[in-house]
Parts: sequence; structure tokens; C-alpha cells
Amino acid sequence: MRHGALMVALLLAACAKPREERAASREGLTAAELPQPRGAATVRMDQGTYSAPSVRFSADFLGDPPMPLMLVALSAQSDDGGTWRFRMPVDEQFVKSKHATARITPRTALGAGLAVVDYQLAGGPSLLMDEGTLELTVTGKQAKGEVRMKDGRVRATFEGPLTFECTVPPAWLGGANAPVPSSPGDGTVRVPDEALSTPQCRAMADAFR
Repeated sequence: MRHGALMVALLLAACAKPREERAASREGLTAAELPQPRGAATVRMDQGTYSAPSVRFSADFLGDPPMPLMLVALSAQSDDGGTWRFRMPVDEQFVKSKHATARITPRTALGAGLAVVDYQLAGGPSLLMDEGTLELTVTGKQAKGEVRMKDGRVRATFEGPLTFECTVPPAWLGGANAPVPSSPGDGTVRVPDEALSTPQCRAMADAFR
């Protein structure tokens, strides 16, 4: 099943407790996983403030029937070069409710209901949060959430605009006339539907207007 193969690529790490673990090396991360330029989305925690252009919601449609793999992610950085990131797979219920809660885990294979969070202070190691919860709510095109430790204390809060990205099989966009993907990912070629010309991507985007 492709779901497990794709989710293995979602390496993260996070706000941590005293038991926080070192994250794996960032070598080999895809462009989508690397820290983004500073912008309108803001993360606040005791160790500092981080920002990124947006919180990103992506849908990756696979074959027929068109079942999407969906992911919400934020990859932010601070003025001094520190980083803060999370990855949280979601399911169709998130599209309806605009709300999701996930258990934070240090595992790299993720599914709906699980999230990975990490942060890195400038010049320091990347640290994984190994337990806690991540809560996300979307209102219109604005995302807001928080990361809580196991004892209920708030470890970090985040908020900012939500942007939507959608990828589909090339045949959905006309096959040979479709954009060429920069990376085949798990071996199944998909291409971005930037114009939201497919009904599947358009319907997903409309749900968050």
C-alpha cells in the first residue's frame, strides 16, 4: 500500500520535553520539508519566535479511485537561523470539520491521528518531541493551533494563512502536456495541479475558501 511508503518520507521533529531526542540528519530532505523563508505564519514558544509564509495543506491524489493522501505542515525559522517544524497527516474528516488533533510521536511512519514536531535552536541539534498533542483549527483561510506536552502545558502556539497544494496523476492533466515533476517521490509520478483544473483538487480547495 502506497500510504506507508509516502508517510515514511515525513521526517520531523519538535518542541520537546527534557527527554527530547536528537532528530535524524536533514540531508536528503525534500524541498517541501526544508525550512521556508520567514513570513506571515508565526510560531511562538519559550525558546523564541519562528515564522514562515504559511501553514501548508497538501493533497496527493493516487490513481483510481482517486483517494487523496493529505498532509498539513509548517516549516518555520527564526531570525537567528533556528527552525521549528511539524507534519500531520489528516483524513477526509478534516476537510469537513476544519479541525484535527494528533498525538505527537517520534516515529517516521505517520498516519492520520499522528504528528511529528521538531525544533532547532541556532547552532544546536535538531530535537524531536516524543510525546504530547498537536491541535489545529482552520477558519476560512487562517490556521491556528498549539502543541501541548503530556502534562497539558502549552509548548508552542502557531497561526497564519493556510495555502493549498494539490498533485495528481499526469493523465488527469492531459498526460504528455502535464508539467514534469521535479521528483517522483515514491516512484508513482504525480504532477501539481496549480490551476486547480481537476474537479478533485478544485473541490478540496473550495472547502477552505
